[in-house]
Amino acid sequence: MYACKVTCRTTLYHDFGNGTPNLASTKALFHAHYQNPVSDCLRVTDLSNYKHWKNQFNEVAATALVEVLVPYERHVDFMEDYESLACRLSRRLLPIKGAAIQVIESEWLTPYRSEGFYRESQPKKKI
Repeated sequence: MYACKVTCRTTLYHDFGNGTPNLASTKALFHAHYQNPVSDCLRVTDLSNYKHWKNQFNEVAATALVEVLVPYERHVDFMEDYESLACRLSRRLLPIKGAAIQVIESEWLTPYRSEGFYRESQPKKKI
Protein backbone atom coordinates (compact mmCIF):
# COMPACT_ATOMS: atom_id res chain seq x y z
CA MET A 1 0.00 0.00 0.00
CA TYR A 2 1.24 3.45 -0.91
CA ALA A 3 0.75 6.29 1.56
CA CYS A 4 2.19 9.24 -0.32
CA LYS A 5 2.90 10.46 -3.87
CA VAL A 6 5.95 12.68 -4.32
CA THR A 7 6.96 14.56 -7.48
CA CYS A 8 10.70 15.20 -7.85
CA ARG A 9 13.04 16.82 -10.37
CA THR A 10 16.49 15.38 -11.06
CA THR A 11 19.06 14.82 -13.79
CA LEU A 12 19.29 11.41 -15.47
CA TYR A 13 22.44 10.13 -17.16
CA HIS A 14 22.57 7.51 -19.89
CA ASP A 15 25.52 5.88 -21.65
CA PHE A 16 25.64 6.94 -25.30
CA GLY A 17 28.50 4.69 -26.37
CA ASN A 18 30.51 5.42 -29.50
CA GLY A 19 29.40 8.03 -31.96
CA THR A 20 28.50 11.68 -31.75
CA PRO A 21 25.17 12.55 -30.12
CA ASN A 22 22.88 15.26 -31.40
CA LEU A 23 19.70 16.65 -29.89
CA ALA A 24 17.36 14.31 -31.81
CA SER A 25 19.31 11.15 -30.95
CA THR A 26 19.55 12.16 -27.28
CA LYS A 27 15.78 12.77 -27.09
CA ALA A 28 15.08 9.44 -28.79
CA LEU A 29 17.40 7.59 -26.39
CA PHE A 30 15.74 8.99 -23.26
CA HIS A 31 12.19 8.58 -24.57
CA ALA A 32 12.88 4.95 -25.49
CA HIS A 33 14.16 4.13 -22.00
CA TYR A 34 11.71 6.14 -19.88
CA GLN A 35 8.42 6.01 -21.81
CA ASN A 36 7.01 3.31 -19.51
CA PRO A 37 7.10 3.38 -15.70
CA VAL A 38 10.50 2.31 -14.35
CA SER A 39 8.83 0.21 -11.63
CA ASP A 40 5.44 -0.12 -9.96
CA CYS A 41 6.26 2.81 -7.70
CA LEU A 42 8.26 5.15 -9.98
CA ARG A 43 7.62 6.74 -13.37
CA VAL A 44 9.19 9.54 -15.38
CA THR A 45 6.46 12.00 -16.40
CA ASP A 46 8.48 14.65 -18.26
CA LEU A 47 11.91 14.88 -19.87
CA SER A 48 13.46 18.23 -20.79
CA ASN A 49 16.71 20.19 -20.97
CA TYR A 50 18.67 17.57 -22.91
CA LYS A 51 22.47 17.76 -22.76
CA HIS A 52 23.40 16.30 -26.12
CA TRP A 53 27.16 16.35 -25.61
CA LYS A 54 29.04 13.56 -23.86
CA ASN A 55 30.77 13.94 -20.52
CA GLN A 56 34.05 12.16 -19.74
CA PHE A 57 32.13 8.90 -19.14
CA ASN A 58 30.43 8.94 -22.61
CA GLU A 59 27.08 9.83 -21.04
CA VAL A 60 24.37 12.25 -22.13
CA ALA A 61 21.94 13.81 -19.66
CA ALA A 62 18.37 15.09 -19.37
CA THR A 63 16.29 16.71 -16.66
CA ALA A 64 13.41 14.51 -15.53
CA LEU A 65 10.22 15.06 -13.59
CA VAL A 66 9.60 11.86 -11.62
CA GLU A 67 6.53 10.65 -9.70
CA VAL A 68 7.22 8.30 -6.80
CA LEU A 69 4.65 6.30 -4.86
CA VAL A 70 6.07 5.81 -1.37
CA PRO A 71 5.01 2.65 0.48
CA TYR A 72 3.34 2.98 3.87
CA GLU A 73 5.78 2.78 6.78
CA ARG A 74 4.40 2.08 10.22
CA HIS A 75 7.04 4.19 11.99
CA VAL A 76 6.80 7.24 9.70
CA ASP A 77 4.40 10.04 10.62
CA PHE A 78 5.56 13.16 8.78
CA MET A 79 5.41 14.15 5.12
CA GLU A 80 9.09 15.20 5.15
CA ASP A 81 10.10 11.65 6.08
CA TYR A 82 8.11 10.27 3.14
CA GLU A 83 9.79 12.84 0.86
CA SER A 84 13.18 11.60 2.07
CA LEU A 85 12.14 8.01 1.36
CA ALA A 86 11.03 9.06 -2.15
CA CYS A 87 14.44 10.61 -2.83
CA ARG A 88 16.20 7.44 -1.67
CA LEU A 89 13.93 5.31 -3.85
CA SER A 90 14.68 7.53 -6.86
CA ARG A 91 18.41 7.18 -6.25
CA ARG A 92 18.08 3.41 -6.06
CA LEU A 93 16.03 2.99 -9.26
CA LEU A 94 17.33 5.70 -11.62
CA PRO A 95 20.77 6.41 -13.14
CA ILE A 96 21.24 9.68 -11.25
CA LYS A 97 25.00 9.43 -10.47
CA GLY A 98 25.00 11.78 -7.48
CA ALA A 99 22.82 14.49 -9.04
CA ALA A 100 20.58 16.49 -6.74
CA ILE A 101 16.93 15.52 -6.27
CA GLN A 102 14.48 18.35 -5.67
CA VAL A 103 11.04 17.65 -4.23
CA ILE A 104 8.48 19.67 -6.19
CA GLU A 105 5.20 18.45 -4.72
CA SER A 106 3.94 15.83 -2.29
CA GLU A 107 0.50 14.65 -1.28
CA TRP A 108 -1.04 12.10 1.04
CA LEU A 109 -2.97 9.29 -0.61
CA THR A 110 -6.17 8.91 1.37
CA PRO A 111 -7.26 6.13 1.35
CA TYR A 112 -3.95 4.38 0.74
CA ARG A 113 -3.37 3.34 -2.84
CA SER A 114 -2.99 -0.40 -3.32
CA GLU A 115 -1.94 -0.44 -7.00
CA GLY A 116 1.23 0.99 -8.51
CA PHE A 117 1.86 2.48 -11.94
CA TYR A 118 1.04 0.29 -14.94
CA ARG A 119 3.52 -0.49 -17.68
CA GLU A 120 2.24 -0.67 -21.25
CA SER A 121 3.32 -4.31 -21.47
CA GLN A 122 1.18 -5.23 -18.44
CA PRO A 123 -2.61 -5.40 -18.67
CA LYS A 124 -4.54 -3.36 -16.14
CA LYS A 125 -6.13 -5.40 -13.38
CA LYS A 126 -9.90 -5.48 -13.38
CA ILE A 127 -11.54 -4.65 -10.10
